[in-house]
Amino acid sequence: MDMPFKSASEITAMAASCFPLARAAATGIDQDVLDLVAPKPKREAKKLAALLRAGKIFDRGILAMLHELVGVLDAEIAEGTYVEPRYDHSPENVSDYKTWGQERLTPEADRLSNALAVVIELYATLSAVHDILRAEKALEGLRSAA
Repeated sequence: MDMPFKSASEITAMAASCFPLARAAATGIDQDVLDLVAPKPKREAKKLAALLRAGKIFDRGILAMLHELVGVLDAEIAEGTYVEPRYDHSPENVSDYKTWGQERLTPEADRLSNALAVVIELYATLSAVHDILRAEKALEGLRSAA
């Protein structure tokens, strides 16, 4: 099995990459999320953005807050997604289908999807760092027991 990292410095670099991602996610939350979500998720997102900006990305509960925000954004984007019918009656269209639907986003859903992309990238990278740290801790326990 080929591992995505080979050394401790690469793991450190992965952890360090979470900091600029956190700043980008906080900016995305401030600019594209806070004015478009309901009051309760807005309070949670505002709290998360403050923690991310403060660099507290490895604090307990941050992953859960990111996960919750991803769910909120996903639901809001789904509400702002609609299908625009398309028609092609040209003689060049040899398929059996002359109509199809193309998914479109409202401007609000488009803004939320921009923020969602950065939040998901931070969530994935931060999760990977946590997994690596848990694996190292488990291995240390196994080595000390042997």
